[in-house]
Amino acid sequence: MLKYLETVTEDMLMASVLICLFWSMCRLAFGRKGDRFILIGMIAGVVSSAVMAWMKNTTSKIATNQWNFFIFLATMILTILFGIFSAIFARKHRQLTFYGSDTEAGIGTGGWIVGITGALLTALLLFYELPDVLAYPVNFETAGKGFLSMEYFSRLAGFLLALLLVWLYVRFLYRCAMALDSTKTVLAVMNAALLFNAFRCFGLALSKWTARPRWLSWMPPYSSSRYPWAFPLAKFTTNGTLFFVLVIVGLSLIIPLILFLRNIRIRGEYANPAQHRKLKSVSRSRRRIALAAAFFFTLCLLNLTVVRAYNNREVELSPPETYEIRGEEIFIPMEQVSDGNLHRFEYITDNNVNVRWIIVRKPGAGSYGVGLDACDVCGTAGYYQRGEQVVCKRCDVVMNINTIGFKGGCNPIPLNYRIDGGSIIFQMSDILAAEREFK
Repeated sequence: MLKYLETVTEDMLMASVLICLFWSMCRLAFGRKGDRFILIGMIAGVVSSAVMAWMKNTTSKIATNQWNFFIFLATMILTILFGIFSAIFARKHRQLTFYGSDTEAGIGTGGWIVGITGALLTALLLFYELPDVLAYPVNFETAGKGFLSMEYFSRLAGFLLALLLVWLYVRFLYRCAMALDSTKTVLAVMNAALLFNAFRCFGLALSKWTARPRWLSWMPPYSSSRYPWAFPLAKFTTNGTLFFVLVIVGLSLIIPLILFLRNIRIRGEYANPAQHRKLKSVSRSRRRIALAAAFFFTLCLLNLTVVRAYNNREVELSPPETYEIRGEEIFIPMEQVSDGNLHRFEYITDNNVNVRWIIVRKPGAGSYGVGLDACDVCGTAGYYQRGEQVVCKRCDVVMNINTIGFKGGCNPIPLNYRIDGGSIIFQMSDILAAEREFK
């Protein structure tokens, strides 16, 4: 649950905030007529994302690296165009509806240019972030237990809760922008956030270029001696997704902060106590909206920091237990592993490779789940015991103990054994053959 609570928040928060800022700016500048831009951009983004998610999960025809490179390139170009045109028309038209002569009379040519550019940016933001998010519920790892299992519903709960938190923050951010009623402020915050996003896209595009793929042969060849700054910048942006999310979302918090500060004291003239009470009520309502936005921002921040740290904590595997080697066989007494807990064993080969395997007594059946401390999905991360559950250290999937010893999914890779004379016996040749899994 916590894994998807944090992952989906990180995936969707930055794009949602940028789209919210654009929507706020359109509504303030153009009135209800401005909604058409954001709606067109969102519909185009959601539809194209759904198609991309379907193709990525059902076909092998999608080259994600190539698609992403051109998304980054288009985002940078559109951000520059948006900044230029918004600055020109903001300066030309100084009234509230600065993209046209009058909201009721029409949006104006400049408004259409900026609106269309913003709609394209909205579509690209969704097209980059949304396909993987749409595919999460289909790809939840449940150790083969299917859609009607507690594992699936636990992950779905984290997924939905993350979407709810993101929606609540952008919902109150939008209300703050409307209450602030300052197109200039919203546009300034939006342009700053878009510039940070464009810088991130530049670094991510560099990461594709520095990998020297054939499909980028039309660009100048990368050379570390000629472009020494390229790889460090690409590495920083690739590994710094959380940094950019926090910076961009932090910039958006300027709007609730300004709204709160402007409404600490009553603004405006009043002729009688009734008007005074009304002004106090409006100020109080606006402070509450600002505080609500700050509250949900804090929840998202905790999600991206505290929950993230908890999800990425290092889980210590239990120490390996002792066993007896007789010739070419390994003997482990059954009473040593019959308590229902996970037991880990290790053999160090001549190549100094630690081959690990686990044994756990299956509930009720009297049989044993035996397998390598590794799987085909998550590699050699290993398994640990949490309460009465056996859990994959890497993907946090709870194993069905009754399926340990069977091939498939996140189950431990099966390991041959036999039971004889009160001992579980392994052939040394099977242990050595498993060396390739742990190299």
